[in-house]
Amino acid sequence: MPAAAARRVSPGLRCGLGLALTPVAVAVAVRVLPSVRVAPLLGDILSFAFATAFPILGLALAATAEVSLAVALSIAAPAAVALIALAWRQPAPTITLLLVDGALVALAWALGSSLGRRVQHASHLFPACVVAACADLVSLLSPEGPSHAIAASDRALSVLTVGFPVPGGDAISPALGVGDLLFIALVFGVARRHGLPYARCLGLCLLGTALAGAASARFGVAVPALVPIALAVVLGLPVIRELRPADRSAARVSMLIAGSIALATIARGVLSQH
Repeated sequence: MPAAAARRVSPGLRCGLGLALTPVAVAVAVRVLPSVRVAPLLGDILSFAFATAFPILGLALAATAEVSLAVALSIAAPAAVALIALAWRQPAPTITLLLVDGALVALAWALGSSLGRRVQHASHLFPACVVAACADLVSLLSPEGPSHAIAASDRALSVLTVGFPVPGGDAISPALGVGDLLFIALVFGVARRHGLPYARCLGLCLLGTALAGAASARFGVAVPALVPIALAVVLGLPVIRELRPADRSAARVSMLIAGSIALATIARGVLSQH
């Protein structure tokens, strides 16, 4: 929905439409896609594209509606409780998929966009991108990292990542995780607070996610999606790289520490293979 059109819709309706977009799309896909016969590669591409595009578009639409912190928390709390309950005892696969996808998007919007709207300056997004990308890299590559554990567990993937049906069968393809969605929602929140080009922010998040999917398919391994997403945001929004003099020291130190930890994690992984 274009920004001008979105402004003509009430905030509550924009929020509701954004949060409902993914579960509604999944509900339709569950009924339609199993009967669609395509080549396996095309099926995987379509499933990943749908599993990433709908949540990102939904977050972009919901983030245009500014709500109070109390309202955001009133949505985040039941979403988090629902995810915990689903991890404890999962109902039928289709119901689980709908509830998980809806809860993940709601949780990410409530926390991520609310936090983004409280960022004091647009340039604060620059170190946030670097730190988030490094943290995601470390989390996936480190054996004790949360992302590493999630990637190795089908049950964890089923409740902590957005899934979407694969055409031509009953398989579900996992895509963006809760951390990815939170960061994307934060980007949208910062964009709304500081007047960053919203359509470009949306396009950059979609581009970074597509690059992560392409790399994962090419190399056959899990890829930390926040690395290409954050890179796309930093390169595509030059204004956020213009750090204020008062922020430069703290930003550089935080980015240096995060980068050093990421490099050390990569080096440890390389050495452990020899």
